[in-house]
Amino acid sequence: MRRTATLALFLLAPLLSSAPGLAAGEGGRPDQVYVKSKRDGSVAMVTGVVQRFELGKVTVAVGSKENNYDALQVQSVEWGDVPPSFREGHVYSQRGAWADAAKSFRVAAGDASARDVVKAAAKRHLAESLLKNGSTDSARFTEAATEAQSFLATFAQNADVPEVRMLHARALWLSGKPAEAGAAYRGVHGEFKADATAAGYDPLLCLQAGVQAARALLDAKDTLGAREAYAALEGQVGPLLAAAGETPQKPDLQAIADEAALGQGYVDLTGGQAKQAVGFFQSRVSALKPDSTPSARFAAQLGLGEALLAENKPREASLMLAKVVGLECGDRDRALRATVKLAEACSKLPDADARNQACARVKDVLQNGGDAPASVRARQLAKDLGC
Repeated sequence: MRRTATLALFLLAPLLSSAPGLAAGEGGRPDQVYVKSKRDGSVAMVTGVVQRFELGKVTVAVGSKENNYDALQVQSVEWGDVPPSFREGHVYSQRGAWADAAKSFRVAAGDASARDVVKAAAKRHLAESLLKNGSTDSARFTEAATEAQSFLATFAQNADVPEVRMLHARALWLSGKPAEAGAAYRGVHGEFKADATAAGYDPLLCLQAGVQAARALLDAKDTLGAREAYAALEGQVGPLLAAAGETPQKPDLQAIADEAALGQGYVDLTGGQAKQAVGFFQSRVSALKPDSTPSARFAAQLGLGEALLAENKPREASLMLAKVVGLECGDRDRALRATVKLAEACSKLPDADARNQACARVKDVLQNGGDAPASVRARQLAKDLGC
């Protein structure tokens, strides 16, 4: 999957701009484009000026020569000729000062002197900064969704469109609109085709969008939509997994397959069939083996914990959910969801310190996972419990 375009090494730009024989932008600083080889997967830096940065095609001028690449080959870009506000935005980002980063990127996105590709990058970073800032100020999630939507309308052919569509969907979800988020994720998932995925879209990204679509639709109580998403994923990921061999993408594909296989249980649970869901997930947990994948293990344990909680068995639920909270390290959203559900389970126990235990977990989510979907429920639970 193509990595985020960034300016992480922007401090090197003055040195590179003075090197002989390098194509440079109007400001004298060349762009640095990191390109993945189709032959062996190695990544090389190409220094020049980005002329086109579009879905399906990226063109870099190196001196008098133009190099053309598939957009998915481009792993990252360090933009050379940029406004000062763009650089300032990255400095603030590196410090975790997301509000200040958003202000700087907003200025850069509107700078008339900047190249369109830089304006687009600034717009994307603005939306990302707002999303990060939302972890401490949830009102920023709505702004992030708005800025992402503006990017998509203004730069519809930009190579970053797939990732910004994902960002837009997540911002909608975090702003309390899971149904809209589910629809947005399904749009990205729909770009996947077994024979020819849409230009500029990584098949893995599309499949991961399908997982997020199902999760968001379950939050919206749309069991039919979630069932359809899981069913589609099962049919799509199987052939890819069989052909993957021992490639870097295999664990990600396996994680998608594992969750899709458990979709029926999650749909039953959301549809009010808690007893049926308990039986479903219990059978899956009982079938786990020492060599079962972490995704299969923790997805099944989370499902069983949630089903037991829905069956008003908070003690049993808390024991199962605690396993996910303590050991899940591959899927941050799942671990945070388990933490919120564990807080709910604790709040229903008759123990003297039940409320304190619940509040401790809610605060953990809000402090360390405020930019995750589980934070929406955590904020409501904090109010209900008076944390």
